[in-house]
Amino acid sequence: MNLKQYIIIALACLGGLALGGCSDDYNMVGAGIQPDGDFITIFSDTFQIKASTIKIDSIYAKTTESLLGEIYDPLYGHLKADYLCQFYCEEGFKFKQTPNDGKIDSMSLYIYYKYTGDPQASLQLNVYPANKPLDKIYYSNVNPEEYADMQNLLASAVHTPLSGDTTETTGEYLLQVRLPVELGQKIYEETINNPSSFANQDAFNQFFPGIYVTTGYGSGCILEIQQTGMSIAYDYMLKSSSGALDSVVTTYEHFIATKEIIQLNRMDSYNDEQLLTENDDYTYLKTPAGIYTRLVVPTKDIKEIADGRMYNSLYLNLKYMPQEEWMYSLAPSPQLLLIPEDSLDVFFKENYTENNINSYLSVNSPSYTPTTTTSGYNTTTRTYYFNNIINMISYHIQKNPDEDLRLLVIPIYREATSNSYYSTTTYYTTSISNYFQPSGVKLRKDEESMKVVLQSSKYANK
Repeated sequence: MNLKQYIIIALACLGGLALGGCSDDYNMVGAGIQPDGDFITIFSDTFQIKASTIKIDSIYAKTTESLLGEIYDPLYGHLKADYLCQFYCEEGFKFKQTPNDGKIDSMSLYIYYKYTGDPQASLQLNVYPANKPLDKIYYSNVNPEEYADMQNLLASAVHTPLSGDTTETTGEYLLQVRLPVELGQKIYEETINNPSSFANQDAFNQFFPGIYVTTGYGSGCILEIQQTGMSIAYDYMLKSSSGALDSVVTTYEHFIATKEIIQLNRMDSYNDEQLLTENDDYTYLKTPAGIYTRLVVPTKDIKEIADGRMYNSLYLNLKYMPQEEWMYSLAPSPQLLLIPEDSLDVFFKENYTENNINSYLSVNSPSYTPTTTTSGYNTTTRTYYFNNIINMISYHIQKNPDEDLRLLVIPIYREATSNSYYSTTTYYTTSISNYFQPSGVKLRKDEESMKVVLQSSKYANK
């Protein structure tokens, strides 16, 4: 059968501005790929998304990293953070050596960190013992006083971010705080007198539930905690080759907060009411404060205008404003997640990743596929690109045809891996979590920025 190609272009507005839709029809006969008599009409309809800023009461914060300190931003308000943590204990733990005279020399808390804010800001660090094992409640509105003995201060120190020792390979800083030697002595004697306390992690948690690390006075900086640990130092006698005890050696036992144990993060955002006040120009994102942007896609109008058609594409791009010009202003979060609002709780708790059906990640160009190191925004165009979200639109219209689609824009941190086969490399997301570093960004919500175009098609006479 011979192929024929004709192109007929007709422009028509449908629906009017009240419905937020405008349609351009491109009637194509054959288009070089269809048999005689197959007519396809392609439609281009414009819709207006509504945007607003919301704040949730807490975020899911299951992580081995945390924040410590307090900062203030003239636009984004205050953020204060601290944390409780347990320590990993290997089964059957015991000291590698026997301390001289059964005595511990010293015990320290050590924290590896990076920082956001003023490096010269002074922070008073306070450490309290937990008085009961931590529950697996990983939300950021945890009340530390339900777990910590606030009448028993284990340690206190004044610290500035740049006063910590630096680690050249990672760019991290090291903060060390002396803990009571009596605590180290208690742990050693427990290994001798009651080794069952170290039989497994649960037994150790009952014996030593963990610590609460917070700040007293001081603000202007947030420490981004990479790792928390405790070390117990002691001396022992080293035997010579003949078996005689001839020298004194110092060694250490370490307990580290790892992903196998519980860490609870408390994050408190306040003086941020101006972010939540409705305006015509911007919505906001602030982390880790649970301040997100809500988008309402007019899927009821889409269904009405494009009823009976095949949905082909709808691209969503979010424009953001430059970083504020004052000192230590918050930077944009590196990547965003787009999900239906009613999926928020289960997405992070169940460790879901993007599927390009009802969850999408931002990328830095209109046709970019995320790699292991993808930045989720373009600094030249100041845009977060989400590419084609038509699967999400179609799925929602099928399941909830009488409700507009409500989406949340959420700053996230993505971990990924790659797999190479011959000359092709495929990248896989291994986990997505809430973004825990301090960040803030203004998203444009003017009419032009919130405009989206639906491309759809229909066979003639069908």
